[in-house]
Amino acid sequence: MGIEIITVEAAGGRWTAWRDASIRAALKEAARSFRLTIAAELGASATNGLFRAGTPVTIRSNADLLVTGYVDQKQPRFAKGESSDASIVISGRSKAADIIDSSAIHPTGEIENKTLLDIARELDKAGVGFSTDQQLPVIPRFRLTPGESVFSALERVARDQGLALMGEPDGSVRITKAATQRHAGGLFEGRNIKAGEADHNWSNRHSEYRVKGQRPFGSGADALEIEAIARDAGVNRYRPIIIVQDQDTDADRAKARAQNRRDRAAGNSLRCSITTQGFRDDVGTIWTPNRLVWVESDFLDVRQDMLIEGVTFSMSSQGSEAKLDLVDPRAYGGKKGKGNKSGGEWDIGNSPAEVPAQNGGP
Repeated sequence: MGIEIITVEAAGGRWTAWRDASIRAALKEAARSFRLTIAAELGASATNGLFRAGTPVTIRSNADLLVTGYVDQKQPRFAKGESSDASIVISGRSKAADIIDSSAIHPTGEIENKTLLDIARELDKAGVGFSTDQQLPVIPRFRLTPGESVFSALERVARDQGLALMGEPDGSVRITKAATQRHAGGLFEGRNIKAGEADHNWSNRHSEYRVKGQRPFGSGADALEIEAIARDAGVNRYRPIIIVQDQDTDADRAKARAQNRRDRAAGNSLRCSITTQGFRDDVGTIWTPNRLVWVESDFLDVRQDMLIEGVTFSMSSQGSEAKLDLVDPRAYGGKKGKGNKSGGEWDIGNSPAEVPAQNGGP
């Protein structure tokens, strides 16, 4: 693997000498994060001044942009004596931290007939920036809860639509689902996996997912008794769950919510974390959240495409490595891979959600 050099641009200068460094990016995290330790000389107040809390920073690994954001916290520390030592730890997040920490401000608290992207841009007073790679439905009526953050407001809608709010290297946020892009090569036990652990967990899977809701106007079953059911063919026990839709809905949106909940539960039941040497795949592309990678480990009992949910890049005196948090792609609206060899217990069937007969279904 090639040598990785982490460069931080701040206060008009560039720095590359770090005792250790950690940068994290994840599909379900709107803000990327970082933590860096500087080996400092005792009394070097100039170094302290360069990384004041609130300082804008840009972080790269070689030529690849990783984080654009701000220092949240600075922690200088020293010890005198035989083991005298001085260091400064700086940590922070990408620009999207401002929409996570701050309350949403809107003149009426209500937005009508807009997509999630439109709503995000209307609430983005901090100028973080939003984009999407999806076709988004129009939301008839969106209401803010007083005091909630911009992220919280957007995330509850995204969750209903099976979407994620992912932090980008430039500090903006992308509204997305599981991607179809993949990394070259793969992760193989005995070849390039340094360490790994898996979690095969069925506790949150159900035989059927019933979504119930109402419209804020109208009368009759179409407005007051909306219900949709999605069934998981892989669960052969009676394990139903009811999800109450707390926003305006109709039969189509209820069916989409039921399918999203079923697919996410099935996807989240298969997870693993794998540590590999270096920051890049077989052709030098830096490991990226929301990309697929083939994983093959007999000990972990995983042999299929997995989605990179998060990646933590670490550098120390021991070298550089990446820890990949991986999940079945269906957790984010993706599809089961054609070459899946992890076993039939991960099948959910292909049946779409349906409306019960008493609610106008077949």
